[in-house]
Amino acid sequence: MNNWTREETIIAFNVYCKIPFRNSSKTHPLIIKYANILGRSPSALCMKIGNIGRLDPDLKKQGITGLIHGANIEKEVWKEFYRNPEHLAFESER
Repeated sequence: MNNWTREETIIAFNVYCKIPFRNSSKTHPLIIKYANILGRSPSALCMKIGNIGRLDPDLKKQGITGLIHGANIEKEVWKEFYRNPEHLAFESER
């Protein structure tokens, strides 16, 4: 499959913010919905959410690391939107 685009990663980050990390699963209805919108499998979206989770300081405080590998695009999107949920909501729904 192709590399994730910035736009796809923004949508994945929006999903990350909507579902508690421990509940993200390929069978979760929102994961399935957004995976279909993105043209990705639910497993691929869960993997992306795991990659995003590695950047979350709140998860780290709980001893949760997320996935250890990821792409720079996740770091870029995290830096842009982590402290700006209104902008994330706007950008991800465009």
